[in-house]
Amino acid sequence: MSLSRDKIHMLIEWLGEDGTRSGLERSFYSVKELRSFASELNLNLPTKTPRKEIISAIVSKSSQKIDKTIQELLSMSSSELLSYFDKVRPSKEELLSILGDLDFHPGGEAQKSLYKYAARQISETGMFQRVASDS
Repeated sequence: MSLSRDKIHMLIEWLGEDGTRSGLERSFYSVKELRSFASELNLNLPTKTPRKEIISAIVSKSSQKIDKTIQELLSMSSSELLSYFDKVRPSKEELLSILGDLDFHPGGEAQKSLYKYAARQISETGMFQRVASDS
């Protein structure tokens, strides 16, 4: 039985990320099969990447909910971003990763309202970029 995005998504939904990692680590999938599936997910892993790291990369990539590029997110208003985040339900880690890519590091109070914080910061950065490009 080969791996597919649907199977991985189902496992993540049922078992969570940690359960999916554990299940794949104990599965009979070969490193070659895991590497092949990783390349289908556009993961470029070094040839000597250990099995456990391949599995971790697959699960991390498969559990991402945000399917827009940073540029697409930057073009959205704060309210559009908030609606999008409410719809796709990204994890805290996924939002923090995007904010880190934009060089933002929220403090304790901001993490309590992470969706609003992320929406506001991304929207404001996009607005500044749009104003700068119009000049």
